Amino acid sequence: MTATLLTISPAQAAPTVEKSALLEAAQTYLTGENAVTVDGAAATIRKAETIRVAEAFTAVRDDRMEAREQLKGINKLAGVHYSAVRTELTPVGEARTRGNTAQLAVQEHTEYTFADAKDAPYSYTVRHTLSYVRSGDTWALAKIDTQDGPANLATPEKLEPAELAAAEKAARELRSADGSKVTDPALKKRTTRDGNSTLAAYDYQAMVAFATKYAEPEPEDNVPYERDENDCTNFISQALSAGGWERVLGWYRSDSAWWYTGNWWLEHSYTWGGAPNWQRFARDESERVYELDGPASLAIADVVQFEIFGYSDPGQPGHTMMVTDFTSDLLPKMSYHTTDTLNRPLSEIIAEHSTGEKFWYFRT
Repeated sequence: MTATLLTISPAQAAPTVEKSALLEAAQTYLTGENAVTVDGAAATIRKAETIRVAEAFTAVRDDRMEAREQLKGINKLAGVHYSAVRTELTPVGEARTRGNTAQLAVQEHTEYTFADAKDAPYSYTVRHTLSYVRSGDTWALAKIDTQDGPANLATPEKLEPAELAAAEKAARELRSADGSKVTDPALKKRTTRDGNSTLAAYDYQAMVAFATKYAEPEPEDNVPYERDENDCTNFISQALSAGGWERVLGWYRSDSAWWYTGNWWLEHSYTWGGAPNWQRFARDESERVYELDGPASLAIADVVQFEIFGYSDPGQPGHTMMVTDFTSDLLPKMSYHTTDTLNRPLSEIIAEHSTGEKFWYFRT
């Protein structure tokens, strides 16, 4: 038991929830959970383990903790080490109670510091609904529902042995990749599939500048366009447009059109905001991108897509993101929306989708 638990007087007929106490308990728990992937964070993790949880959440908590232990090992194989993590929860609205249950909506902002101080931090923002149940004279954390993004884009899931082996293999391959990567947007030139340079180069610096500026909604969500509910491909299209991709007019459902208006009644073509539609436009119709053999060939401002089982259609991409940085070991770092994320190591993303989901790597 800790001071962060909310005490309820037995004399109260209907418990009064103090939002600050529920928030503090959640802050302690999520900070400790996130710290599992950080070197030397044992004390923070132990503190999180003292937070009272409902019996039904115990196995879930253990799996969430183990998923992060697995992720730490995968990162180590890829050469990624975190030295610190900072998690801040902001309440969204008031806490709600009904009988012996309580709920609190929060926005989580978490930032990881890489052990190599030269590396820009990785951060994300995501919304949760925290559920509690009355347990004796306290409230116990019973459930964490994450609203932003499909299929563990923000919450790692425990891997089965075969999945873990596949993720570890991918991490080793990333670590041993050729070191001749283009990491500076100013030095990247547009090339054809056969490696020949073309006369017209896109402004890759502008692409990366847009993606890094608007990846995270801090201090407020000030993106200069209308978001989609699932905003990943819309976000990447906006970044590509900022770097010189010209819009193509046409029927909004056509794979050969690519445009954005911002009008509430028809904001953009399907190819602008839909992951599989974008792929067909960019690769097949306009040939503005070509597919790479794998992640080892990725350069700055390249685009990565992957399939999400249970979300995207089988064999089709369900998520789109951009290379916006590299670690000191030249591991690509990705930025994307839904969940809003800045500079996340690709090793973590591949690890969380190592169940046979297909990845596509595109040279822009």
